[in-house]
Amino acid sequence: MKYFLIPASLFLLACGIFLSLAGSKEAAQLAFHRSMYSDTGETIMSMVTTWGEGALYAVVVIAFIFDRRWKMVFPLLTGAALSAVLVAFFKKVVFAPSPRPLAVLDKAELLLSNTADIPLQFAFPSGHTTTAFVLFTMLALFTTRKVIQVALVLCAILVGLSRVYLMAHWFTDIMAGAVLGMAIAWLSVWLWQGYQQKNPPLSARADSKFRLPF
Repeated sequence: MKYFLIPASLFLLACGIFLSLAGSKEAAQLAFHRSMYSDTGETIMSMVTTWGEGALYAVVVIAFIFDRRWKMVFPLLTGAALSAVLVAFFKKVVFAPSPRPLAVLDKAELLLSNTADIPLQFAFPSGHTTTAFVLFTMLALFTTRKVIQVALVLCAILVGLSRVYLMAHWFTDIMAGAVLGMAIAWLSVWLWQGYQQKNPPLSARADSKFRLPF
């Protein structure tokens, strides 16, 4: 699992350093936007950001159901439920209204071609980033293959960066989403691991295919 956690930690560290050097989240946002933006990049990031929506999560769960890998399905469903509840609680209760970049920055300074569908409030934490890190962290927990773990963490990081790239979130939002998502993934797996220890396995096939690296 270290091949997921180390890149994820370095990503969070890099975001923190970038914010410190920029001086403010607004300055960091504009610096990243102006240095990285292109029409092609916007198209690519618009596709990448969908990985943090429920559709991909649902596809993964359905695939595991059809393959009868129940001990992977249950933690994923627990993670989805916890993510939905906690993100909504933080966004709507704890940190509301938390304005998004387009509610603060001057649109004349931005290069985005289309900002009509981007919300203006309830920024913290990033729900897309949280969902992506829940999904990809949990998938990383289901494998011990180093290459797959690295690929999974890169996918999660790209989702977070896509939210900043598209001016939907601040760096602080995606950092919080990444930490929250990883915590939810670990908690969900830990809960189901405890349940499995107290209850007999659902099937021998599920047992043979599910091995946690701890």
